[in-house]
Amino acid sequence: MTVVRVHGEVDLATAEHLRERLLQAAEASRCDCLVVDMSGLGFFDASGVRALVAVYQVLTGQGRHVVLAEPAPIAERVLAALGMRRLFEVYPMVEMALTHTSGLRVDGEPIFDNPVP
Repeated sequence: MTVVRVHGEVDLATAEHLRERLLQAAEASRCDCLVVDMSGLGFFDASGVRALVAVYQVLTGQGRHVVLAEPAPIAERVLAALGMRRLFEVYPMVEMALTHTSGLRVDGEPIFDNPVP
C-alpha cells in the first residue's frame, strides 16, 4: 500500500505532474493499492480527474487498485459532479482506506507516505 498526499492546486497546469508523481510513487513502492489522500487540496478541476483516471487505467491494467481518501470539499464537488464514485472507491478518512485495504504495518503507520505539491 502506498499513500500519497496531494495538496495545493490541481488544474490544467499541474495535472500532468500529479499523474506522473502518482505513477512514480506506485512504481517505486510496487504497491498493490495506491491511496490518494486529497485532504490538502485547495483547488481541483476536471484536469485533475483526468489525471486520476489515467492513473487508475494504468494501475488497474496491472492488476492493482487506486482509492481516494478524504477529498477536500472542492475535490468532493468535482468528483460528485462527474460521477467518479462509480469508478473510484472514495473514503471519508485516510485511516478508513488503509483499514479497508489492510495497508497498515503492525505499528499502525502507513507503509509509504509521499506528499505531492
